[in-house]
Amino acid sequence: MTYKSYVGVEIVRTLADCLMAIGNPKRLEIVQFCVKPHRFTEIVLSLKMNPASFKFHSKVLIDCDLIRKVERGVYQTTELGERLLELVNQASILTT
Repeated sequence: MTYKSYVGVEIVRTLADCLMAIGNPKRLEIVQFCVKPHRFTEIVLSLKMNPASFKFHSKVLIDCDLIRKVERGVYQTTELGERLLELVNQASILTT
């Protein structure tokens, strides 16, 4: 019997990088908050973040394609970010 690989290693690496990124509670909070587009100031105030801290965390999330700038100063969760949130929600249901 031969084993056929259905999932490429690159996809698994990408998923692992994304999970590492949202493994930080603040980054997870940003991805969840930005499902609807929000301005930089609104995010920082609502999530009680230092602006420099948000810039650091947003860069990590943008590099993983979990959030994006939709226009100057406005951030929104990407489709990949939304799918990852769904996956995390499903996983939490399985573990409770």
